[in-house]
Amino acid sequence: MSTGMCLLRFRIRPKEDRLSALPDSLLDHILSFLPTKHAVATSILSKRWKPLWRSQLSLYFDDRSFPSTFSFCQFFYSFVTMRLRDSILPILSFHLHFHYLFCDKDFYNFLYVPITRGVQTLIISHSDYSPALPSFVLTSVTLSVLKLKRIKLNDVPCVDLPSLKVLRMKRVTFTCYAYLQKLLSGCPILEELETKDLRMKIPNQTYDLGFAISNLVRANISSDIMIGLQWLHNVEHLRIQLNWKPITSISGMFHNLTHLELMFNFDYPSLVILKWPWLVKLLKNSPNLQTLIIDQVFNLTRCYVNKWEDPEVVPECLLSHFTTCELRNYTHINCELPFAKYIMQNSRVLSTMAIQTANYVDKNTKLQMLIELSSCPRISAACKLLFT
Repeated sequence: MSTGMCLLRFRIRPKEDRLSALPDSLLDHILSFLPTKHAVATSILSKRWKPLWRSQLSLYFDDRSFPSTFSFCQFFYSFVTMRLRDSILPILSFHLHFHYLFCDKDFYNFLYVPITRGVQTLIISHSDYSPALPSFVLTSVTLSVLKLKRIKLNDVPCVDLPSLKVLRMKRVTFTCYAYLQKLLSGCPILEELETKDLRMKIPNQTYDLGFAISNLVRANISSDIMIGLQWLHNVEHLRIQLNWKPITSISGMFHNLTHLELMFNFDYPSLVILKWPWLVKLLKNSPNLQTLIIDQVFNLTRCYVNKWEDPEVVPECLLSHFTTCELRNYTHINCELPFAKYIMQNSRVLSTMAIQTANYVDKNTKLQMLIELSSCPRISAACKLLFT
């Protein structure tokens, strides 16, 4: 081999900047996962990166990486000034997570910018106190996704969110029930609702029984009695977690409901007595239900043993549509065995009966459970018993 060929073979090429060689669309996507502060910092990498952060359609501000409220505000206002000056692009997604206590004027300005630039996804979360949401947020014509955590709605003069499809609220405080209902009624095409630990300043108020969210597809209601089941009549996929609070009453039909998940986490044993009649009524009022998942998470030591009574009339869903039943944290007590048997004996098209025992149940007890369940007759020839 000649000397020239050896030199050519062992020539060391300079390292290529493969990241900067990526197309703008892909780099924009990568930057969208970074807090805006870090996205701006990429401008020092090369000239190639300098214009990218100004064209970001997704902005994420987190004050935890700033030493004070002043430094965060300074960064936010300087960023907004430069971006609005150099770009006419909209802000499609805006995420603000903060733990500092800002004045109302600053909080107003933080949200005014994305709302006026046509934001579609707005996420606001606070780790400690609950600031009041500016009312102009609730009149955005472009907003399609709104997620709120630790926010107050002290004043709701008008709600007009014609494009909102997803609403998620955690530890949101309302002055009264009327404001919560006004919020939901102002979202005419709302499809997905998720709530957890909603709070109300004025207690002992009731919701409007005549109100319902017309286009709702999915709802996840956790630890809330502020959301009445009457509001969810049109839902298709429903998940409810019921804790120590009284079980909400049931009236009206759920014709669209096909998937139902219930988590029972009662701290008071007397509420267990109400559980089964409440569940039977919900089954009767859901004629097209296909899937039922029940998670028993209440404390075994507080269980109150009560007697199961077969309904006088078999719920319509069991006769025609009911295909899947899953019982989690199964313990064999509090009517669980009679209920499981009733489902298998009366569900004509049942294909899967899945039972997951609680972790603390010993092997011998599990074996006895399996023997009892396996010996139960099933009206559906296609029904499979899955026991773990």
